[in-house]
Amino acid sequence: MVGDTDPRHTSLTGLELFQQLKDGEITPSPWAVLADLRVADLAAGRAVLEATPDERHLNQIGLVHGGWVTTLMDSALGGAAHTLLPAGERAVTIEIKVNMTRPVIPGTPVRVEAEVQHRGRRTIVSEGKMRDPDGRILAIALATFAVVEVPQA
Repeated sequence: MVGDTDPRHTSLTGLELFQQLKDGEITPSPWAVLADLRVADLAAGRAVLEATPDERHLNQIGLVHGGWVTTLMDSALGGAAHTLLPAGERAVTIEIKVNMTRPVIPGTPVRVEAEVQHRGRRTIVSEGKMRDPDGRILAIALATFAVVEVPQA
């Protein structure tokens, strides 16, 4: 998930929050800046994020760290979940499973498309795929989120 650090943002729906992030009306969280994360597209139950990893995201063997991939997947899947939430509710990750199918190469732009598969009263399940510019799948993820109430500003 991209930032929601300003308490005034709790008065926005999840879709409004992510739309304002996409439009540059809200400053991204420090994590989103570090990850080079950008919101590319949004709809109810869907979020598309893009990023290009660089040397800051490498592991000791010179490839993009799996933690970067997992956190980017979590951000996209959580973004999809948030697009269904009203003001005063947010989605908190309670479980995520990521299958990495190919190494992510530094400097290669990636795109994560995530969609909600189930929306319950207190949980949301999202699924997503990370692809390279040639459309090859780099990772597949499934996550479950708890819907929690947050105080509105």
